Amino acid sequence: MTSPGAQARIRDAIQRHGRVSFSRAGGPGGQNVNAVSTQVEVRMPIARIPVSTRQRDLIRARLATRVTADDALRVTARRERHQARNRARAIDRMVELILDAIAEDPRRRATRPGTGVQRRRREQREKQSRKKAQRRRPPDAD
Repeated sequence: MTSPGAQARIRDAIQRHGRVSFSRAGGPGGQNVNAVSTQVEVRMPIARIPVSTRQRDLIRARLATRVTADDALRVTARRERHQARNRARAIDRMVELILDAIAEDPRRRATRPGTGVQRRRREQREKQSRKKAQRRRPPDAD
């Protein structure tokens, strides 16, 4: 989990360096959709995100489908009827995506199978062995 300070730094950087554009959202909504540019697209240059180089590489790898050719992270929002709400939603989503992408996976500790697991596996193997042994033709008695 990252600190609230990191979240605030990322949000501040997006508001300062992110490029915001607006367009018509389309879809159902009547006159409001047809007349008002409520869809918001936020583009944030990855180089401007206040994280380490390793974390930038993680962002590029884990969010590859959202990274544009000019190395910017792209998020859109179009659900709300108001431009300001969609803008806030897009920025919130971008912060969330960045924090999820830079989160380090916990190191896995190698463990041994428990006694019960080993016993059940052995019983299953023996059961399978007996089943297959019954299918075999009995040896010829000479």
